[in-house]
Amino acid sequence: MTDSNEADDARDSSGSGLSRRAAMKTVGAAGAGALVPFGIGSAAGQSSGGTIDDALDTSSDSSQEVLVVFETIDDTSLLEDFDLANGYHAFEVLPIAYTELTGTQIEEVAGDATVRYVEKNKELDYHNDDAREVTGAGTVQTDLGYSGESVHSVVIDSGIDGTHPDHQENLVGHWRYVNPLSSSDGTIWLPASDADTDDNGHGTHTSGTVAGDGSASDGHWRGMAPAADLTVYSAGLSLFVVKAVAAFDHMLARKRAGETDVQVVSNSYGSSGPEDFNPDGSLEVATWESFKQNVLPVFSAGNSGPGTNTLNAYTKAPHVLGVAANKDDKTVTDFSSRGRKPSYDGETNYDRKEALGNLETYYESGDASGPLGIYRNGVGAPGNAVMSTMGPTDPLQGLNPDDEPFYAAISGTSMSCPGIAGIATLVIDAARQNGEGTPDSIDVLKTIEATADDALDSYNPWNIGTGFVDAVDAVSRAEKGQFASFGQIKLVDY
Repeated sequence: MTDSNEADDARDSSGSGLSRRAAMKTVGAAGAGALVPFGIGSAAGQSSGGTIDDALDTSSDSSQEVLVVFETIDDTSLLEDFDLANGYHAFEVLPIAYTELTGTQIEEVAGDATVRYVEKNKELDYHNDDAREVTGAGTVQTDLGYSGESVHSVVIDSGIDGTHPDHQENLVGHWRYVNPLSSSDGTIWLPASDADTDDNGHGTHTSGTVAGDGSASDGHWRGMAPAADLTVYSAGLSLFVVKAVAAFDHMLARKRAGETDVQVVSNSYGSSGPEDFNPDGSLEVATWESFKQNVLPVFSAGNSGPGTNTLNAYTKAPHVLGVAANKDDKTVTDFSSRGRKPSYDGETNYDRKEALGNLETYYESGDASGPLGIYRNGVGAPGNAVMSTMGPTDPLQGLNPDDEPFYAAISGTSMSCPGIAGIATLVIDAARQNGEGTPDSIDVLKTIEATADDALDSYNPWNIGTGFVDAVDAVSRAEKGQFASFGQIKLVDY
């Protein structure tokens, strides 16, 4: 059976062989749309050799905010040869620079052999009873005795209420974004300490799901890993690509410098669309560098379901764990975004191992054969009316119990994503506390996928991947050092 999404978006993409230029031509005009947020259209633009985001207007004399993805960090010095009104910001770890270019400058920069992609700085969307018990994380805390105390997790979101009672003990890092093109010294993140940087409550809620300690509810509404260290990057109400990329860069720079020891990063935002995975997009490159430095990126699937081929662009990366949203009865919600059906006329790959191997070859050599992305969700977790931390006056404070002013129940894959990030934190904590060391990100990802439960007949690979998360099984394997292999990952029956 072929649904309307597939019929509308079908195209030929054999995946028999792929070079870096060919990959960019594959995403082409449609590929740029994968980065456009829900409900926002693209500006007029032209493509040049497949290295220019079609959301950019190369015919315009006006300056446009862009991220330029280079082959190496040293190549960012190319921008010194251009007359840039506000200069440029080269990131510390990632081979990416942020600047403003006219249409002519965009074409000139894109034409250089060291440039992989010129991308518009687009705005992304936040993917706006007890998840802890439904997933088994509560049992992990009470019966197995793990609460994340040896692990450091990161949330990139709208911000956090630094005054919230549940975040007083473990909020060890809190950063507020500053536009580096507007600051005198190129500063991009300022410490926010115990300030309230969250204008709507979204980030406070997701942070509480990962690591809220339940202080304001006598522990009742604690998160998945309440003893974990937590760092939050505050992007504000408007999350543009540059903010997310900057957060990844700052996180990785601090880890490389030995200032933190981060293992998991939760990302409840993105943009949905039917396009193929773009290996040279700025945030895709950022998540790859994160994965290589042993920080597992967890992303929400998106809220564009129930149609297929609506998956968040960033969950299509084989090194990212994408999360669908379920109700407490474990059914997949209608709003949770889906991947591609096997009948899709184009690349439909569910094999993470194959795509990961191809992508590694691509990043090393610029050429690869076969698919680079995966077009399914990883696992599912509760995302419907999830209770978590919220400031008493936050705009999203619409479904709070009368006697719980510091909590609220809201829905979205934004809520399921931090649940999985918190469970990944527990998996790592169990390994560390039993002398198994810090597992590689891929081992954590594989184990969470391999232990997921094929609970319902309504499950299929494109709506939930390998099934509903089982925190107890995943953590039990981790404490014994028995991490899953690719061969043990089984997609749900359908």
